[in-house]
Amino acid sequence: MSDLTQQLIRLANDIGGDTEFSRAGGGNASVKRDGILHIKPSGVPLATLRQEELVPLRIDVLLDALHSDDEVDGDPVRVAAQKAQVGDAGGRRPSVEILFHALIDDPLVLHLHPLTANAVTCNERGEELAREILGDDAVWVDYTDPGVPLARAVEDARNAHAARTGKPVPGVVLLGNHGIIVSGASYDDVAQRVHSLTDRIQRAIDQAPQPEEIAHPQLSATQKKAIVESFHLVTGASASASSDSGLARDYTGPLAGPVSEGPLIPDQIVYAGSLPLVLQGDEDEAALSHKVEQFQATHERLPIIAVVPGALVVAIGDSPSGADNALATYLDAVRVAADADRIGKVRVMNQAERHFIEHWEAEAYRRSVAKEQ
Repeated sequence: MSDLTQQLIRLANDIGGDTEFSRAGGGNASVKRDGILHIKPSGVPLATLRQEELVPLRIDVLLDALHSDDEVDGDPVRVAAQKAQVGDAGGRRPSVEILFHALIDDPLVLHLHPLTANAVTCNERGEELAREILGDDAVWVDYTDPGVPLARAVEDARNAHAARTGKPVPGVVLLGNHGIIVSGASYDDVAQRVHSLTDRIQRAIDQAPQPEEIAHPQLSATQKKAIVESFHLVTGASASASSDSGLARDYTGPLAGPVSEGPLIPDQIVYAGSLPLVLQGDEDEAALSHKVEQFQATHERLPIIAVVPGALVVAIGDSPSGADNALATYLDAVRVAADADRIGKVRVMNQAERHFIEHWEAEAYRRSVAKEQ
């Protein structure tokens, strides 16, 4: 294993293994060597990434695909990956973000969905906040559908930043309602940029007013248990998980973005669904079943999350780990929304943005990988 590859694996495991920055199969990482991009497979956790799992792709082929307007048969990212593949990938698909990894010159690239930084990226004032907090040390990109559109938006924003400042493009890109891209020449370069970015945004959050207190329905332990069991039963799930304290109690008011408006980032849609089923807390099994049916009729899918605002969050999954991950992913969004509202106003993904992720085959594939872990 080359020294650069060792550094990439350390970055992925050390930073990607911290749920402040990544959860489950979210995020991705790559290293460039001799014209080849070696990138994390889709759905594989950064925390456990190994050198032998990296998928090698020719950078020149990826850049040609990025800049081509020729029509292709199928998803353009998938087609580009197949053309660029070097050798046998062992059935692994590369990350769907191969194109923005390819266009960044730095040898090491880490893409994360960090909770602290996403208080800025998932914000109606995101670009303004980025300038106030980070100045010219970061490039801002408005929310753009992943794949070719996002890679082109990243390239355009980097070029515009260089033209405006007359300086080299910084190794930090903020992606609206998505996450961050951090790049550099070494482990220390990338790690320093990740932690500096996080510290600067956290200071801004800490200096902002605390969120207002919300109302808390008085539910007994018996009532909460009944809701968890009924939601598990009527959805036909294999497993469930729940929380009635901390974020689930203090920041799930009825007006919270993830409760009443929508998801914050694509990974929330992948692992926890776009919208929760909102309950009053007094539903019996029949009433809860009826609400699940209504939700399914409206959204064409079962809810993964149920919320009694200010009291309880329940998640379902195909396995205990899947339910735990859905719950944690949703509560991450709750935390990000609360912090975003302290420094501005949380921005949720709109219907068109949600629809793209909900129906993109690449994300369906990532969900299938998650089920196997």
